[in-house]
Amino acid sequence: MFNQITIIGIGLLGASLGMAVKKHKISKYIKVWARKETTLEKCSQKEWCDECESNLDRAVTGSEFVVVCTPVESIPDILEKISPFLANGCIVTDVGSVKGKICDSAVKIFENSPGYFVGSHPMAGSEKSGLEYADENLFKEKYCVVTSIGNGVDEVLKRTIKFWDRLLMKTVPFTPAEHDLAVSYCSHLPHLVASCLAKSLKDKEKKWLQIAGNGLRDTTRIAEGSPDLWKQIILMNKDNIIGSIEEFEKVINEIKKSLVKGNSDQLISILEQGANFRKNL
Repeated sequence: MFNQITIIGIGLLGASLGMAVKKHKISKYIKVWARKETTLEKCSQKEWCDECESNLDRAVTGSEFVVVCTPVESIPDILEKISPFLANGCIVTDVGSVKGKICDSAVKIFENSPGYFVGSHPMAGSEKSGLEYADENLFKEKYCVVTSIGNGVDEVLKRTIKFWDRLLMKTVPFTPAEHDLAVSYCSHLPHLVASCLAKSLKDKEKKWLQIAGNGLRDTTRIAEGSPDLWKQIILMNKDNIIGSIEEFEKVINEIKKSLVKGNSDQLISILEQGANFRKNL
């Protein structure tokens, strides 16, 4: 599909992407960029990595496709730095969990660039982070949101979608605004709920936690995700997340009121609605 691609940022997603690209023979040559020399050294020993670079300009030189896999806060700055050095017609995408601010920045950055930008968000990941947890099947059968910035080139969007399709992902089109609203409810709020639950239990008797079953472990699993990465995501999408929190608070308050008033009908209604949603998820 490509002669050369560049992956910028080699954490869990970037390394997993490199492994999957090699496995599915999507590119003949894979270049990677990372800030840390220790990360580059580890990458150089991987079978899927053909070349390591610490210089952004050189990292994207000659590539037909570039995927930015760094934390969301850094993506606009990286797009600005690489845009003048892209090959003519090169497609740049990202894996950021927030799309609005990234895509807004890309519109301005790519206005006079030889390359093109299409926002992406593969809905794949783990509570673990780092190169050592990379998995070549991380993206398999997962959904990937693709957000066009309206540059009017259908072929660019089609090739980006084909890239994710070749990784066995199921692509869905969203506008950047629609994406950020949806993930504030379906991804960002669940992380905050898990974190709040874990925080509320952190000072409880250790003896209590010894009897905790899989329910607690399952419910709080995602709270283990990198606090720094999640801080960036939450702040970048804060307006939507505030709205999702307010709706969640209403349901919590409904449960509290049903208990205070002894209203078992209201309580069972809330529990049944939750159970039915989970069964259909």
